[in-house]
Amino acid sequence: MRIKYLCVSKGKVVEIPVSKIKNSKMIKTELSGETVLMVEMIYETENRKPFRIGKIHFDKVTFDQDGIYDVQTTSTKYFQIKLEYAFSDIHNTTDLRSLPIPIAPCIPTEEEMQAIKIYINRKYPFLLINSPRVIENSISKSKEIHKEDIKKFKESHRNKPMGKLAEF
Repeated sequence: MRIKYLCVSKGKVVEIPVSKIKNSKMIKTELSGETVLMVEMIYETENRKPFRIGKIHFDKVTFDQDGIYDVQTTSTKYFQIKLEYAFSDIHNTTDLRSLPIPIAPCIPTEEEMQAIKIYINRKYPFLLINSPRVIENSISKSKEIHKEDIKKFKESHRNKPMGKLAEF
């Protein structure tokens, strides 16, 4: 299994090699000051060539004015909320504090999906041949998980006192 990071901005796809990520910082000067669609693609290799996509994840990220995206500082809150939802089934949510508002999934636009598919087909032709619906399935799964998180959120807030209003 290997990983690739692709950034989609203005219909163009820019790849960030894993070897260029240092101290949890991605540096791409041509993306400075931009908010882009980040594609995290985990794939299998066969004969040392990308063969099949195992998982694909989308997120919107912003590169600073120097073209640096700091993974650690920007994703800490995101992962904290995701962990709360991941472990909410283990804990009885009625005994714990209410869950935070769930983070909406990042869904690429049709243009972004088209740019990603064109790039992958040109650069890594076997990936989409061997996993043709992986992008659409990932989007469906993200929507499904978000729907479940909203349900958990509502349940965690049900029958909870609402501050001063609960006193009346």
